[in-house]
Amino acid sequence: MNAVAPLASTRVRLALARACAWSLLLAGWVGIGSLALVLAPIDWRAYAVVALWLLALGAAAAVAPSGALRPLARGVALLVAALATAGGVWMSLRGGAMPALWLAVLGWAVLTALASGVVRSLRLAQASAPSPPIVAAAGGALMAALVLGDLADSVGLASRLAGFVIATAALLLALQSGTASPSRAGCRAGLFDCSLPAWPAGAWHDLQSWPMLLAGVAMLPMMASLPLISAWCRVGAIPPQDVVLLHFGAMFGPVLVLRHKVVTWSVQRLAAACAVALGAGAVVVLTAPAPYDMLGLAFAHGAAWGLAWAGQLWAPTRRGQQGSSPWHAGIGYASLTLALGIAVNRFGAVGVTAIHVVLATVAVVAWLGAVALARARARGDATGDNRASPSHKASWPQVRKG
Repeated sequence: MNAVAPLASTRVRLALARACAWSLLLAGWVGIGSLALVLAPIDWRAYAVVALWLLALGAAAAVAPSGALRPLARGVALLVAALATAGGVWMSLRGGAMPALWLAVLGWAVLTALASGVVRSLRLAQASAPSPPIVAAAGGALMAALVLGDLADSVGLASRLAGFVIATAALLLALQSGTASPSRAGCRAGLFDCSLPAWPAGAWHDLQSWPMLLAGVAMLPMMASLPLISAWCRVGAIPPQDVVLLHFGAMFGPVLVLRHKVVTWSVQRLAAACAVALGAGAVVVLTAPAPYDMLGLAFAHGAAWGLAWAGQLWAPTRRGQQGSSPWHAGIGYASLTLALGIAVNRFGAVGVTAIHVVLATVAVVAWLGAVALARARARGDATGDNRASPSHKASWPQVRKG
């Protein structure tokens, strides 16, 4: 009995740390973007703030989870980053303007990366590999949605975010108590110890992988534009907090329900599900009246991301072998966010719609192409002639539990 208690305690602490890390990521992404839009309304500079946050997050995540920081040093860093973030967020709408928000951007990036380090330390403290963090991530998303609340209330949002980062940092400090510095190498594919992987470059060589990869890419413009989408939907009498809850629910709700089934899905089925979800979002945003066009897009493309994300959680060995750094993902995400800001600044809602429609179209065409190639190979195998269809080895492993 005594041996079970510490194990259960470590599992609970890991789940809480994962939820805190995810809530920091999601609340920071949308919260910083919302405050930036207040200080630079519908301007590419607002997207530049989010781009800098992603770039700083990638840089910090490439260092903080690597085991270079001991628990005591990380605890001090947690408190310093939280105080800097809370102060910057609080002052941004109380006379500090953009300089205060820049401070919050850097502090929040460091805080999120440090949370990733706490998650990694707690995971490595367990004798066996824990289950994927679907439940914990869903809990973190709910926490973030409740903290964000009404994005239109910018002063209240700044106050809630300031209190949230202080409370979360204090909880992470308590959760990491008693952990040691990691003594063995771990996954360096992304944030939260493999739970948010950087897309491996080799996967783009496999046409069948494109729907999953594009589902991940589609989440970038959706998250960056969520404050604007909330404002557009508010004109149609849809409360902003409902838009955030709907989107976060779409990201994690379906995979939370299907988490025991997704592990048995083949790459082919996962690709089909992502392509259908992306295609459905494109159809809705082009045909439905406002504001339901944007709501439908947020739901469908959020669900596509969730399926692609969950499908990758059962291939940690392969992602670790890729050796990809969060810094590389940060550079790519920041560049795409800045490009999105320029498009929105020039074309408004049409720019957001066009980006998602293009991504969905490419995903559906790639999926159909992969299906056609598979059937051609099958016919070639049946006739004993493989010359028309070169041998193909999928770069994604079969989705499996382990």
